[in-house]
Amino acid sequence: MTRGWCREGSWGAVVAAVGLFAAVATAGAGSSPLDDGKAFEAKRNYRQAAEAYRLAIAESPKSPEPHYRLAAAERALGRSEEAIEALQRALQLKPAYPEAHVLLGKIYEEQERWTDAIEAYTKAVDLKMKTTEVYERLGGAYRHTREYDKALAAYRRALDQEPKNLARRYDVAITLAEMGRDDDAVAEYDTILAQDKDFYMAHFQKGVMYRKQDKLEPAELEFTAVLTANPDLATAFFELGQVYARMGKPGAAAAAYREVAQLNPYVGNVNTRLGELALSDGKLDSSIAYFKRALEHDSEHFMIYFHLANAYQKRGNLREAADAYQQVIKLFPVLFDARYNLGVVFSRQGKFDAAAKEFEETLKLNPRFTATHYQLAAVQAKQGKKQDAKKHLEEYLKNAPEGEFVADAKKLLASL
Repeated sequence: MTRGWCREGSWGAVVAAVGLFAAVATAGAGSSPLDDGKAFEAKRNYRQAAEAYRLAIAESPKSPEPHYRLAAAERALGRSEEAIEALQRALQLKPAYPEAHVLLGKIYEEQERWTDAIEAYTKAVDLKMKTTEVYERLGGAYRHTREYDKALAAYRRALDQEPKNLARRYDVAITLAEMGRDDDAVAEYDTILAQDKDFYMAHFQKGVMYRKQDKLEPAELEFTAVLTANPDLATAFFELGQVYARMGKPGAAAAAYREVAQLNPYVGNVNTRLGELALSDGKLDSSIAYFKRALEHDSEHFMIYFHLANAYQKRGNLREAADAYQQVIKLFPVLFDARYNLGVVFSRQGKFDAAAKEFEETLKLNPRFTATHYQLAAVQAKQGKKQDAKKHLEEYLKNAPEGEFVADAKKLLASL
């Protein structure tokens, strides 16, 4: 047989080479491997493009372009490290290669290597590649390293090149807001809206700024404007819900949060917010349902379990409350409120040893949580530990002379 002389690995290489030869023939008879690679790349056939560029490198190893082109194909294939290696070879052959620096910066961005991205884009700018895209990307990298002055300078250079580009002005406004220059940011957002009233994200960012400044009525107007332009933006409903909650309008807040839950329940873990509103309104069954729904989307958030446990405790579902508080402690052991509440639940269940342990742990975490002294004393009294109970009662009465358990503490102390 004709293939009897081939090892298995060699035969695979032969098949690959034959496949590439056939593809190259299809790409264009008489064309160079570099041109073939470009043709494959244009058709988004990146794997064959990469093979063609490797052939081009074999033919012209000192030419930087095939290395640069290979890097682009490798990046498209999701092989970032191979792409970086190819770009580094291209830059060794031609250090003044701005396109290669830009591509290197893009890959570093994707890897969240912001300092390296800044260095790559800066080199491109130094090589006179002062395009809007490069400045925009340089500004974005500086924002990630929180070098806002440099980010603003880069975005302004991009805006200078395209003064009518509202996306670039939006970048400037966002950066000004991050710098705490709220008035300047608002001025930029207003400039955007004067040119395009449907640029709803400018309204959105103004609303966020106003909410943070506790200017609730202006914030409400901005988020309403957002939803007029885009009624399916879940984050706008969420922000509006927060505004209504702070305005003391729980019904309006709940209505906004329900819209979020229908559009995108992952936004702000909105089911948690709905559960909190229902819990504060005494709607325990509804709050429990919302908290359970929230846990379907985020099962590792200790505060959701804490709220759920609180709802179960108020409803009298002590076993479920205990389970939820224990989950809180598992996820976040230093939350003394959870340990205290678990102690109260255990005490109500008659599990006095377990309750005492939780109260003791609470005092280790927060010795100033005086109510714990009373709760621990009440449990110790039931355990027959009268001297320990007296000590904690006296500590409670000394540190909380007007506390909510004062009358009960005095009565218990007199009985010991």
